Amino acid sequence: MALALRSAVSQDNFDLTPPEVRRARRIRQWLLLFSPLIVGLIAVLVLTAPPAIRAIKGWHSRRLAQQAFILLGQERWNEAGAKARDAYQLSVNEPQTWRAIARFLSRGGQNANALEWWSKLQNSNRLTLEDRRDYAAAALAAGETTLAEAQIKVLLAQRSGVSERDILLNSQLAAQSGDVIAALDGVQQSMVKGHLHPRDLLDSAVLVFAIAPIEAPAYAEAWARLVRPARDPTNPVSLDALVLLARHPSPLKATTDQLQGRAINTGSPAIMPPEEIAVALEKHPKARPYHQMLAVELRARQKPEKEAEYMTMAIGRFANGDDDAVAALATWLQSHKQYEAALQVLPLNRALQRRDLFLQYLDALAMLGRWREISVLLTSDRFPLDSISQHMYLASARTYLGESAAAANEWQRALGAADTPEKCLTLGAYAERGRAWQTADAAYIRAVTFAPNNRSIRARQLRAAELSGQTLKAAVVAADIVQKWPADEMARDEAAYLRLLLGVSGAPVETILREAEAFALREPWNWNARRTQALACLRLGRISAALDAFSARRPTGAEPAGALAVWAVAMGANGWKDDAAIAAENLAGASLLPEERALIAPLLGAETEIGMGKASN
Repeated sequence: MALALRSAVSQDNFDLTPPEVRRARRIRQWLLLFSPLIVGLIAVLVLTAPPAIRAIKGWHSRRLAQQAFILLGQERWNEAGAKARDAYQLSVNEPQTWRAIARFLSRGGQNANALEWWSKLQNSNRLTLEDRRDYAAAALAAGETTLAEAQIKVLLAQRSGVSERDILLNSQLAAQSGDVIAALDGVQQSMVKGHLHPRDLLDSAVLVFAIAPIEAPAYAEAWARLVRPARDPTNPVSLDALVLLARHPSPLKATTDQLQGRAINTGSPAIMPPEEIAVALEKHPKARPYHQMLAVELRARQKPEKEAEYMTMAIGRFANGDDDAVAALATWLQSHKQYEAALQVLPLNRALQRRDLFLQYLDALAMLGRWREISVLLTSDRFPLDSISQHMYLASARTYLGESAAAANEWQRALGAADTPEKCLTLGAYAERGRAWQTADAAYIRAVTFAPNNRSIRARQLRAAELSGQTLKAAVVAADIVQKWPADEMARDEAAYLRLLLGVSGAPVETILREAEAFALREPWNWNARRTQALACLRLGRISAALDAFSARRPTGAEPAGALAVWAVAMGANGWKDDAAIAAENLAGASLLPEERALIAPLLGAETEIGMGKASN
């Protein structure tokens, strides 16, 4: 019986021999004995694997981010961007990755996008001093003065000392706030303190050229400081310095022989003659067709009587070049209103090869009023444009062809294709140029939904409302900005001024006056603060105080038109009728809100239905 049973077992186990049966039994016993340990090990692996994987990914992400920083220092932008993107894909929560993306966007000119990433670092308390400098620079470039001011305050309060770049950033902030004197003083201070980084030296010159007249000593010194790097092709900013010198006239009116050897606080010749700049642009090892075209343009500016000759020479030299050369040539020709010539050097078949070339082709057609051709081109399948650009250009073409319904449809299609903040801003800016204010406003509203914390988008929306004369709309947008950013003094001042224009009265005017007076004391150069203060005084019947708000301030021509309108009204109310009339006449072609134009209408002898306390919206 036992033998039979054993024989059956052997058959059931595929004819195993008795030793094999014993081996199987031992294996089962070992499995039973160690199975709890195996299960425990598996559980440990399951629990610890995700953190381990995350740690490994984080390490790789930080390594890639560090490589991106190195590539950024070498100005290898495309490779740096690719490394930063790869780092983010490995670990979306790694602060070093956020820093790499923010720095790439900041130094690549995508400042509005960079602010979001700098904000993430700030919220996680990971900002370094270098981060704060890049954050402030990006905020200034994007028009976010409140964000920039917050970072600059931290930089200026460092116990370890303030760097030259910190002082320069503060100068840029002062310039954006309207304090030209403080801005120029800051640039001078940064120069006295030590040697600026080449890029910061370039930025300081750009700032001075933007705010200082050509006869100012600061202009001459900024021009002179660029000469040394411009003459050194190995300097990292040499080509950019040459471009700046070519674009801005020499500060000294003298002959080339007199200019040689003249020095201004630098120990090197202060003036680089135009011909030397042109030759350096052409022969620079990094020069592109644009720079060679700039050299031709510089020579043409020096000898305007030979402009046609230089233009013919440029066409013969660059018309058969590569796409970059033709693009630079077409741009130059259009800048001189030679639209037919631009179309000749950029025929349609070539323009269809690249987006930038095709846009130049469309611009030339538009300047010649050939809207029907544009319409035909953009309704074919032969154009290298994205959907939003197609519909924007078609909207303009339909408008000029008198097809209002079709134009409205194209604007709506463009708005539907605007699925990022950048596309919305592009559409808004283009619609502004075409005075399609409803589309511009809709584009900015859509951009806000994509980026609700972007202050510059709200500023664009406010500006569009004011340019279109929609005072009530502007007041609503300004109030929203103040609610979102209550610490923004400039926004609060603008909101208060718009309320005054719309006829607010009583106790709120007293409050507005107190805030405007305090703001004007903190920023005595700020004409907008004085504008609000003076208009509040006028509303309260304090005529003398309204004119006193502008005391010791004389217009230079760079002041906001609205501020000059209130100044003219204050002069007229105080008996300075002739001066007030002259000031009002000078504003005849200025961009004013309807209520501002109504303020100066009596000074011009015109009648208006809009009184001092009434609104048009």
